[in-house]
Amino acid sequence: MNITTRIGVILHPIGIFCSVLVLLSIIFLTVINRELANRITVRLIAAIAFADLLSHTAELYAAWSGGLSLHSNLCHVVNGIRLFGRTFYAFTNLAICFHLYRSLVLLKKSTWKSEIYTWVATIIMVTIFTAIYGFLGAYTGVKRKVGCNPGADDKVLNGVFYFLAGTVDLITIIVGLFITIVGHRSLNKWINTYAEARSNQGMDQVQFKRDRKKMAERSFLYPLSTCITLPAEAIFLFLNAFGIYIFELSIVMAATIGISGFLTCLAFSADPAAHKSFTSAYYQIKTKWLHSHPVKDDSSEKTVNIPLAMKKLPNK
Repeated sequence: MNITTRIGVILHPIGIFCSVLVLLSIIFLTVINRELANRITVRLIAAIAFADLLSHTAELYAAWSGGLSLHSNLCHVVNGIRLFGRTFYAFTNLAICFHLYRSLVLLKKSTWKSEIYTWVATIIMVTIFTAIYGFLGAYTGVKRKVGCNPGADDKVLNGVFYFLAGTVDLITIIVGLFITIVGHRSLNKWINTYAEARSNQGMDQVQFKRDRKKMAERSFLYPLSTCITLPAEAIFLFLNAFGIYIFELSIVMAATIGISGFLTCLAFSADPAAHKSFTSAYYQIKTKWLHSHPVKDDSSEKTVNIPLAMKKLPNK
């Protein structure tokens, strides 16, 4: 077991745990109150966590099954899942960037129509690129390989595959940096517009603007995480497109890919919107528990549930 495999065996289980934690948290909020998770950002975060889960699971399986036959269908499936997970991860982050740009820069309110368009475009692009990788033979290639890894037998097609995959990573990184810079420049305009629309609700405008600014700034953590997880992979893919393999770079790539789920979980845990949703869920659970609590009837020695709202003082 070489060092890149050992890194994968250590980091991918952590990524799986973090991805599952984010997904279960969002499911929990949905069960408590559907409105708490009824935001496009939350659904996009869930999609990223799902992509992380797929990628980490496939990468971990590939690391554990180092002796997997390159000619086996199982190896081809593992390669397909790995590429699908990485492609899904990239395009979902692009979707979040588009949503942030539309909301914070263009000052457009999110609607079901725009969200459906976003999801459809994301799914179509992921499907197209995953299919292209398959047509290039990236799932089934066996030549010039040490283990079960994506790559085509034909050198030209193999170069095209690596170049396309690297381009997807590079575009995701550039768009993530772009939306972070442009979004920060547009924050004040967005906050003032948002506050003016709620000026008649009797709230503290200074505190409201401060909270909203913090919430918006933390939302950039999601696209910024791609600047950690994707650069080493992008460079590795571009170099391999021209037949250049650097072992030390593969070590860095294994480490950065291995922490993608952890970074998504970290961004989610630092998101004030998530904090607000969990606080609201806590109070809703607490209110339901207090609204109907057990009261013992001494005459029958039975316990009954009496809603607090129905309790009355005895007449004197």
